[in-house]
Amino acid sequence: MKIKRYKPPISLTAKPFRAVRRLHRNPTYIPIRIGPVMNGAVLAALSATAAMSGLILGFCMRIAGL
Repeated sequence: MKIKRYKPPISLTAKPFRAVRRLHRNPTYIPIRIGPVMNGAVLAALSATAAMSGLILGFCMRIAGL
């Protein structure tokens, strides 16, 4: 199996059917850039989710008498 290198982004002047066909055959490489603010927001959301899960689990165990 041959590994293809990512191609450069499709030009805006390309015909629509060619752009669609090329996107299906070999996707262009688009690096994801997430800033420190987004990293902090994701970390805060994960922390809040973990804390709430722990509180709910503890409450359920308290109700069950464990």
